[in-house]
Amino acid sequence: MSDSPLPRSFTPPLSPTTQRGRKRHDALLEAAQRLFLERGFSQVSVNDIVAEAGGSLSTLYRHFGNKEGLFQAMVEHRSHDIYTALTADDIDSLPVEAALTRFGSGLLHKAMDDEALGIYREVVAESPRQPELARRFFDAGPGRMRQVVKEYLDRRVADRSLPPVDTAALAGMYLGMVLGEWHLIQLLQLEAPPSAEAIDARVTRCATLFLGGLRDAPD
Repeated sequence: MSDSPLPRSFTPPLSPTTQRGRKRHDALLEAAQRLFLERGFSQVSVNDIVAEAGGSLSTLYRHFGNKEGLFQAMVEHRSHDIYTALTADDIDSLPVEAALTRFGSGLLHKAMDDEALGIYREVVAESPRQPELARRFFDAGPGRMRQVVKEYLDRRVADRSLPPVDTAALAGMYLGMVLGEWHLIQLLQLEAPPSAEAIDARVTRCATLFLGGLRDAPD
């Protein structure tokens, strides 16, 4: 399904600066997410989104650029709470294990909810045909999370809370531990979702094992 072409006067996406603009921005995000999950990304056009949310195509283009930009904004919006958890003002005052547990718990809870799983399935299904969509998803979600963990580990290496390590590689390893087979099982809908208590217990264990292995590793 093709989208309407970008208007000749197209300009890069802008952040809303008024209450009315923010309401329109949020309405478009909500409509896009609902339609993407119901029909699939490729089966939804910008016209469909505008019809669902109200407003105009020019508003959508002004705020998001195009359908792919809207998708990226949707992923960034969903990852915002996790991102802010590890960039909060108090995060550097916490013990390293507590900070990683806070981040990991927020990530796993968010990654295991129905909407996040639906978006992930849609990206995997579309990625062979639309690799740019997959790149936008990775940069706005998993890639952003890996970067913020790396930056946190960089600060802990700098203040000598951790030994000198390859923080980029270790950030990816920690995320892999936290998500693990649980995320895959939920993506494939093989089992009932784990409880909130089980998720928190898993993340606590992951943080303990991760830091124990890091500190016990030879230089």
